Amino acid sequence: MSPRSASRIEECCCDCANCHKSSDSKEHASGIPLSLSKTGEKGVIIRITGREEVRRYLEGLGFTTGTHVSTVCLDSGGVIMDVKGSKIAIDGRMASRIMFCPER
Repeated sequence: MSPRSASRIEECCCDCANCHKSSDSKEHASGIPLSLSKTGEKGVIIRITGREEVRRYLEGLGFTTGTHVSTVCLDSGGVIMDVKGSKIAIDGRMASRIMFCPER
C-alpha cells in the first residue's frame, strides 16, 4: 500500500464496509458532499472542508467526523439532515463542505 493510500484510509471514521471501494484494495472512498445526497440516504461523515470558522460552526451543529447522518429533506436551496437525533437545516453551500460516505 502506498503512503498516499494509507493516509486516505486514516481519514475514515471507522473500518466500515461502506468506506472502502472494495474489500480487496482497502482504498478509502473519497465520499460525496451532503448537498448531493438523496432523501432518506444514510451515511457517515468522513471530513469537513472549508475555513476553520466554517468547520467550527458545522461542528457546533453536530457535523463531526464519524457522525452518522441521514437526509430528511432536500430543498432548492438547502438540506435538512438528521444529526444525532436532531433535525438540522443547512444551505447547499454549507452542505457541499461536508463529505460523507453513504451506506450501501
